[in-house]
Amino acid sequence: MARPPLMMGTHGSMSAKWSDDRKVYVAVARFRDFDGVTRRVKRTGKTKTAALGALQDEIKLRMGSPAQPLRPTDTVARAAEMWLAKLDAQVAEGTRAATTADTYKQRLNSVVLPGMGQWRLRECTVGRLDAFFAGLVPTHGAQSRKTVRTVVSQILRLAVKHEALRDNPVRHLDPIEGGSKPPRALTAEERRRFLAWMAGKSDNKEEARAQASARRRDLPDIVTFMLGTGVRIGEALAVRWCDVDLDGVPVVEGEEIRAVPIVAITGNVVRHRGQGLHRHSGKTASSLRIVPLPQFVVEMLKQRSVDGPEVPVFPAAGRNGLSWKDPNNMSTYIRDARQAAGMTWPVTSHTFRKTAATIWHDSGMLTDRQKADLTGHAKISTLTDIYVARGELHAAGAAVMDAAWLDR
Repeated sequence: MARPPLMMGTHGSMSAKWSDDRKVYVAVARFRDFDGVTRRVKRTGKTKTAALGALQDEIKLRMGSPAQPLRPTDTVARAAEMWLAKLDAQVAEGTRAATTADTYKQRLNSVVLPGMGQWRLRECTVGRLDAFFAGLVPTHGAQSRKTVRTVVSQILRLAVKHEALRDNPVRHLDPIEGGSKPPRALTAEERRRFLAWMAGKSDNKEEARAQASARRRDLPDIVTFMLGTGVRIGEALAVRWCDVDLDGVPVVEGEEIRAVPIVAITGNVVRHRGQGLHRHSGKTASSLRIVPLPQFVVEMLKQRSVDGPEVPVFPAAGRNGLSWKDPNNMSTYIRDARQAAGMTWPVTSHTFRKTAATIWHDSGMLTDRQKADLTGHAKISTLTDIYVARGELHAAGAAVMDAAWLDR
């Protein structure tokens, strides 16, 4: 009976014999290359062990070809290596955000590889994966488990493309419930109290230090800006003076033309692991937008010093001059300030964005499309489902904010 053909990228048994003619040991094995042709691979050595070692090294080089496919017997860890290479290429091409890649890598290294990295791909059954995710419930929240599931699904989808799996078993798992919290915005009283606290000076020394720290970190102005524009924290910190037009652009309203101050949201400040802070061109295409500035934001910006068109509106003092503030640090400062101010529920930077979206929604003066444009959402449903309970200027948004500001 004829021996079965080797799979591509695999080798047959190795043997080594002494060659009287060459006075060396010759190690030989059959190897099926990635063009489908099986070839005899030879290496020599002064000893049998050396010859076999040289042959093994040569075969490893051939097996390490970039074209080498995944096999059912390969581990999840090996598939993850190939997936990571693809992920890094997507970041380099600009089709995948570096922050998203960092999150995926963190979940891969902390959860996926320790828990299932040594599984063979053929061992990744629906039942085993279901048990794996069930084991994460006591220590990982729903959102974290959803991210882990995304990572595992993408790795196994790559295995399917390589025909190491016939189907992606993650597709057959039950949905992960939970993780979505009902939106909560600041009330008018909460907005007034929080801003007044940051601007005030308490008789209590510890509280007064916390208030001074909030002002030194630009929190009153940044919070005011976010409440008035509904931008993300990274977008607020990415605004440069060249993105702001306080004199306004002409807008036709009825038979009148009036100047509407604006800010162009053209970027986002993010921290890339191992690379520091960077300003990139935005979360999505819909993130690039023009937002009208309410008068209270205009007045606040006029009080700030303009250090140059390319300088951030809310700069940090760096070793080489002014630079970007860190969104992660600012989120921590906001948490510290709200705790010192006595706010008992978890107000975050995203709360200000939700507050702006809720004000626009409750006014009844804007369409869903206009509200999605102002917040930079690609889908109207995202705004409606997440924030309330595309690129044109909607001047009414500023008027709505000014009215809410007067009522605060």
